[in-house]
Amino acid sequence: MLQFITIGAAIVDIVVSRVHPMRGAKQDVEHIGLYAGGGAVNAALNVASRGARVTVHACVGQDLEGGLIRDLLQRHGIRAAIPPHHLPTGKAVVMIDDTGAARAYAQRGASAWVGEHGFAGLDQADVVYVTGLSLKSQAWLQNALSAISRRPFRLVVTPGARQLSDPQALHGLWDQADLLCVNAHEAAKLLADDTIRTDAPSPQIAQALARRLVRHPGQAILLTLGAAGAVFFDGEASHFHAARPVEAVSTIGAGDAFASAFVHAWAEGAAAQDALATATESAAAIIQHVPANMGGLLRA
Repeated sequence: MLQFITIGAAIVDIVVSRVHPMRGAKQDVEHIGLYAGGGAVNAALNVASRGARVTVHACVGQDLEGGLIRDLLQRHGIRAAIPPHHLPTGKAVVMIDDTGAARAYAQRGASAWVGEHGFAGLDQADVVYVTGLSLKSQAWLQNALSAISRRPFRLVVTPGARQLSDPQALHGLWDQADLLCVNAHEAAKLLADDTIRTDAPSPQIAQALARRLVRHPGQAILLTLGAAGAVFFDGEASHFHAARPVEAVSTIGAGDAFASAFVHAWAEGAAAQDALATATESAAAIIQHVPANMGGLLRA
């Protein structure tokens, strides 16, 4: 059984769909729901459902929302290495339009303090899966990684918006990662390449883009292309897999669903095309639901 550690945000998503352009002070919508979210939680739930043993390193407040997240993880057999914080649990209001496209308004709260008290247990993991972090959390993690003389795990990095806003600061984790997971827009931002102006470049362009992201020999790159599919560069060769056409109810959480399913299959030794196929099915399933994350209703 694989031992996973996921590191990053544990937040509450307030999801509103279907949102139309505002035409007055109040608008009736199809659905409003309260869900568990955040990259560390979404990834943990996905890999746990595939048989992995998982510990989540995150940070929540001493409030109702933090308690709900802890209870959810416990129900799924996931260990929560989540110290309480005086700041409130992070929250995001997610607005989904008729196309399934999502816009989020986030209050980071306690989620920006992941790792303040360290990252116990790293040396016992098979996979350390890093999601979006604040820059101070990223620095704490880099210090913890530098203290491990011989790393027994695969380090997977799926950077968030704050890390991508400062690619120079990301270099510490980027340089060390065994696998970097980004989408085409994020890849272009990391490479300061303004010639890539689409989220779905051709497979040929995407394969070249993936190779340019490599920071050390043997490093692998997973590059997602939205509805166009994904490219995986395994350190030697590139592999492309098309997306499965489905009607998207919501795209929020699709990246977490794809990357975490891929990483679980990859870490188990699956062939590249098989891992990509597994990830494709995971993302296709999740985007057909309103919350489009793995946690389900917190109130359930």
